[in-house]
Amino acid sequence: MAGGPTEMSPASRRPLLLLVDDDDARAHALPRMLSDDGFEVEWVREGNAAIDRLSRAPLPEGLITDLYPPHADGLTIARLARSQRPMMLAIVLTGHPELAVCRGESFVPALVVLAKPLDYEILTRTLRGLLHVAA
Repeated sequence: MAGGPTEMSPASRRPLLLLVDDDDARAHALPRMLSDDGFEVEWVREGNAAIDRLSRAPLPEGLITDLYPPHADGLTIARLARSQRPMMLAIVLTGHPELAVCRGESFVPALVVLAKPLDYEILTRTLRGLLHVAA
């Protein structure tokens, strides 16, 4: 079984994040911004691609997913991610945070739910704090 959330990708020593989002504007800007801030980001547009990606090493340290990407629900993706790495940081982006919180009550550790439109400063503060990454 893979290790905890603070293990870094061996090649880069930068935290590897899997971004699941079909919003073109956000999906093109966010990986570039996160990369500039010290993260390695793999982006997939659809839930089924995320599920496929989670079957290969290296596993990401963090998951950022839309609540409803095409072809798989974000909470299903988070459950699969946590089955591979139980302490993986899982962030759900949604325009309906109350729905994500209700549906994600059983996650331990808890999911991080961030409302859309996304506040990038809150996202990076969350990532740095929970992945123990220096600013």
